[in-house]
Amino acid sequence: MFQTFEQAQKYVKDYHIEIVDLKFCDLWGRWHHLSIPAGQFEPGLMDTGIGFDGSAVGLKSVKAGDMVLIPDLATGFIDPFWDSPTLSFICTTFEADTHAIFANDPRNLAIRAESHLKSTGYADESRWGPEYEFYIFDSVTYESGVNRASYQISCREADWNSAASGHGRYIPLHGGYHAIPPKDQLFNLRSEITPTSKR
Repeated sequence: MFQTFEQAQKYVKDYHIEIVDLKFCDLWGRWHHLSIPAGQFEPGLMDTGIGFDGSAVGLKSVKAGDMVLIPDLATGFIDPFWDSPTLSFICTTFEADTHAIFANDPRNLAIRAESHLKSTGYADESRWGPEYEFYIFDSVTYESGVNRASYQISCREADWNSAASGHGRYIPLHGGYHAIPPKDQLFNLRSEITPTSKR
């Protein structure tokens, strides 16, 4: 979205951004983030970064967990899920003391893999993308104690609810892939979610 910090900072001011959100992945690909008020989005951030404890998310050991995040300005986007106007960035992770790139960050691994691919002459670029798949449940409960463990999922579309109202439009086990209405009872919700991804 941005090529320079000045462009990003101008955007923050012009669009009255209140929060700058900094995202990163752990070793298992799970997202984490920390947020700063827009007033702290200053040029020095691109040199010193924002500190965080890498050991808390499994990136490093407790003995040497200090790390920093530096936003990749090209990844900036308005986060549609915040009430406050929020500009979000995917970040590069660095060692706090040496400012060396943290080699085991999944994003840094992908960048190195693409660089290796180019050096071999097999390709000019590597395109990576997730397969967007999610599930909507009415409720999820779980318990994990020293003497018992359980979980329960409830979904109005599932055929295990067939005795509840008896309308016969339930989705059988493994039968929900690209189901259409009336079995797909949540299409209106998806119609609300889908345009949000383009904002």
